[in-house]
Amino acid sequence: MPIRIRKDNPGSGNGSKKTYKTKTSNSSSGGGLGSGIGGALLPLAMNLFKKNPKVVLILVVIAAAVYFLGGSKMCSSENGGGNALSALFSTGLDMDQEVYDKAEVFEPLADNIKNPLPEKISLAEYCPKRMNQGQQGSCVGWSSGYAARTILFSKATGENPNNVAFSPSFVYNQIALKDCQGTYLQKAMELMYNSGALPFSKFSYNENDCGKQPTDGQIREASKYKTKGFNRLTKDGNNYQVDLLAIKQNLSQGAPVVIGMMVGGTFMSNMNGRSLWTPTNKDYSQSGFGGHAMCVIGYDDYKTNEEGAFQIMNSWGEQWGDKGLFWIRYSDFEEFTKEAYGLYPMGDAQKFSSQRLSAKIGVVINKSAKYIPFEYAGGMTFKNTVPLIVDEDFKIEITNSIECYVYVFGEEKDGSSYTLFPYTAKHSPYCGITGTRMFPRDYSLYPDETGKQDHIAIVVSKQKLDFNKLNAAINASSGDSYEQKVYATLKDELIEDVSFNATEGLISFDCDTKQKNAVALVLELSK
Repeated sequence: MPIRIRKDNPGSGNGSKKTYKTKTSNSSSGGGLGSGIGGALLPLAMNLFKKNPKVVLILVVIAAAVYFLGGSKMCSSENGGGNALSALFSTGLDMDQEVYDKAEVFEPLADNIKNPLPEKISLAEYCPKRMNQGQQGSCVGWSSGYAARTILFSKATGENPNNVAFSPSFVYNQIALKDCQGTYLQKAMELMYNSGALPFSKFSYNENDCGKQPTDGQIREASKYKTKGFNRLTKDGNNYQVDLLAIKQNLSQGAPVVIGMMVGGTFMSNMNGRSLWTPTNKDYSQSGFGGHAMCVIGYDDYKTNEEGAFQIMNSWGEQWGDKGLFWIRYSDFEEFTKEAYGLYPMGDAQKFSSQRLSAKIGVVINKSAKYIPFEYAGGMTFKNTVPLIVDEDFKIEITNSIECYVYVFGEEKDGSSYTLFPYTAKHSPYCGITGTRMFPRDYSLYPDETGKQDHIAIVVSKQKLDFNKLNAAINASSGDSYEQKVYATLKDELIEDVSFNATEGLISFDCDTKQKNAVALVLELSK
C-alpha cells in the first residue's frame, strides 16, 4: 500500500485563500511617485525647483486650491485621493493574481532551528546608486533590471555595482503596457530569465519615452546576462500571502527579492530624509494607494524596539528616504506587500561550484524528531533497519549545500508511480537557497496497516526535470521492481559510481557530475 499523506494541523499551513486584483490606472498611481496630493507635488516640486523656482509657487497654489475645494474629501474617498494631480504622473505596477499565479512557489527551508538565520543581512554594498525614475511608470524595470539584476551580478563577480549596473529600460520598454502605463513583475522576471539584461551604459533611460526597443545585437549581448530563474515567495500555491521567512532565507544567501507593494499617503509625502516608514492609521486604509515595485535588499530582526524590519531600495532618487533606501517593520511589510519574487542566486565571487552535486537525506519521525536508521541494500536501494510504526507521522528531510532540484516519487499498491514532490505544478523543485527542507511542507507522511513495505524514490538533479514526464516514464517502464523502473527511466541522466554513506540515520553523497545530471535512490520502508 502507498504511503499516505495528511495535514499536520488543521489550523496551520495553507490558511485561507487570499485573492486580490489591483489594476493601476491614472487615478491610482504607484510606480512613479504618483498618488495623493503630497506624493504628487513633492517630487515634481523638487525637480522643477531646480529649473524654475517660480513654477513651484504656482504648484503650491494649485495644490492648496484643490485641497480646500474638495481635495481632502477625495483623499478619503473610495476611489482614492489625488485625482486632480494624478494626470501629471504615470502608474508603475499592475498586479493581478492570475498573472502572479504563473510563477512557481518557493519551497522554503525548515524552521530556524535546523537553518539558523543571521540576525541581520544587508546587500546594500551591491546596490547601484539610487536614481529617480521620474514621471515614467517604470518601477518594474528599476526594481528588477536596475536593482535586483545589478545586485546579483555585483555579488557574483565582486565588481563595483555602479560600474556594472543594468538598464531599467531594456527590461521595461519590452514589456510596458499601452502608453507606458506600467506592467507586471511577472513579465520582467520572465524577460530576464529568457532574454537577459543589458548594461545601463549600453541602453540609456528616458523618462519621457519607453518606445525604444533593443537591436538584434543588443538582444544577443543581453543573453549573456540571463538570470537563472525565479519563484514567488508565498505561503502556498493557493495562499498568496507573502512568506516572510522565505524572503529572509533568500536575502541571507545573497538573493534580492523584488516586491509589489501598495503605496500612498505618508509613504509619498513624508519620507524625505527618513529611514523608517511608520504608516499612520489613515495609511492602513490604503485609500488612494497604488501598486509600486521595489527591491528588498536586507533585514534586521532588532531594527526597531517593537520588531524587526526589511530594508528596501526605491527608485525615487537619493533625496527620498535614507539616500533612496528605507526600512519597514515586518508587520507593515506583510500588510502592504502583495507580491514577492525571489531571484535564484547567481553564485558568489568567493565560492561557486557548478560541477558538484551533494545532499543528505533522512526520514524523521515527527513525535520523537529522531531519524530512522538505514542500511545499503544494493543498487540504488536503502532499507530501514527499524520498522516504521503504522499510522505514525514522518517527514523526509533533505539537506543540500550546493544548488539543485529535488523530486520525490512514491509507489502505489498496484506498482504504479505517483509524485510526492513537487506537490503541484505551482511548486518549485529548485533548491538554490541551500539548507535543510522537510517534505512535505505543512503535511506529514504515514504508513497504513496494509502490506509490509513501501517504496519512495528521491531524485536530486543539477538541471530541472519535467517531473510529470518523469513519473509517466517510470509508469511506462517494464522493470520488475520500483528501483528497476526508476533506474531505467533515469539511466541516461544518472551519475555513475556515486559513493553513498549511511550513518546516524542520514544517507549522504558528494560527487562530481562528470557531465551527467542526477543522483537517485530508493527507500524501501518496512513497517
